[in-house]
Amino acid sequence: MRRNTMRVAAFVGACVMALTACGGDGDKLSPVAARSAMGLTVYPAYDATDVKPDSTITVNGTYGRLDEVQVFDSTGTVITGEFSEDRTAWVADRRLSPNESYTVIARGTSEKGAAVSQTSRFNTLKVMEKDQTGSNFILPLDGSTVGVAHPVVVQFNHNILNREAVLESLTIETSEEVEGGWYWIDAREVHWRPKEFWPSGTKVTVRENLVGLDMGDGEWGTSRRESSFTIGREQVIKVDVKRRELTVVRDDDVIRRVDVSTGKPGWETRNGTKVIMEKVTGKIWTNEAIDAPENYRLRSSYAMRMTNSGEFLHDATWNNRIGSANTSHGCVGMSLADMRWMYNNTIIGDPVITIGSPKKFTDLWNRYQDWNVDWDQWLTGNFDLSDE
Repeated sequence: MRRNTMRVAAFVGACVMALTACGGDGDKLSPVAARSAMGLTVYPAYDATDVKPDSTITVNGTYGRLDEVQVFDSTGTVITGEFSEDRTAWVADRRLSPNESYTVIARGTSEKGAAVSQTSRFNTLKVMEKDQTGSNFILPLDGSTVGVAHPVVVQFNHNILNREAVLESLTIETSEEVEGGWYWIDAREVHWRPKEFWPSGTKVTVRENLVGLDMGDGEWGTSRRESSFTIGREQVIKVDVKRRELTVVRDDDVIRRVDVSTGKPGWETRNGTKVIMEKVTGKIWTNEAIDAPENYRLRSSYAMRMTNSGEFLHDATWNNRIGSANTSHGCVGMSLADMRWMYNNTIIGDPVITIGSPKKFTDLWNRYQDWNVDWDQWLTGNFDLSDE
């Protein structure tokens, strides 16, 4: 019986081959009939829970075309995505948020024109607040105008382990081409600076999107932030410690020369490029703040910070040796009239270049020390924080 069955099958196969190879229209393949039913597959699946935030929402259709895909979270925020060229697939263009619920509505049309739709809802992984990593701020602030030396600063609330992935989630857009790079200052702060000072007038947009990023060690990214700012006029402040002179250069022209007094022996004002970080009025100075051996309490009407450790430009009305001796504890002091002019004509981000001192400015933690890092070293990114 088995041999007979095999012979019948062989005979039928031969007849089919003969029909397709000989005579009439047998050499043309018949068209495949259009399907009236369309298949829709949504990922993550309906009612899924604890979906990892780095999962990607996808919708796939068979035997038809996708007409519309709508995705939104519990607050109504829309998640966008892209269709494939033949509109049989759709892929979201962003990661998911932890502690969130999503709704996916897909609509399509089958090959025979029948409408089909499917709705899916799912929940993402629950992440405790202590395991949520995000940025505290981006500097310069959104809408600000800053000097040509201001770096881009992104600070995070936790130590960053997955540093390469974080940098892939940060973007810099400039109105003109600017060569630059990221460098880790410490485990919670990364800076971007150009190779040279920013070109005046450059418009910059910084975007940070850590949402859904696996940060490692059970932590997940939760922040999305953006800042757009403009680079102002080119102004460089130069301090010569030996000559006790400050010079202001704007757009290559010297617009002000000022007599100053800088740090005395043991408290020398440091060589290198610093950046104006802060402008304050009514600044009080005490010996306790810097552990100075002398006992004093002094007041400046105007002061501009250059380092975290306490180097300022400020008026020093108590100092009768301005221009003739360096007597300060590291700050650059000048007359009230000169400092008032400096305050009114300086913006956050202006560089201060100091020369003539026996002490160098080298500590990364003493923001912003960026311009004193050799460019080749800067391009390494300092991922292992070897200079921390």
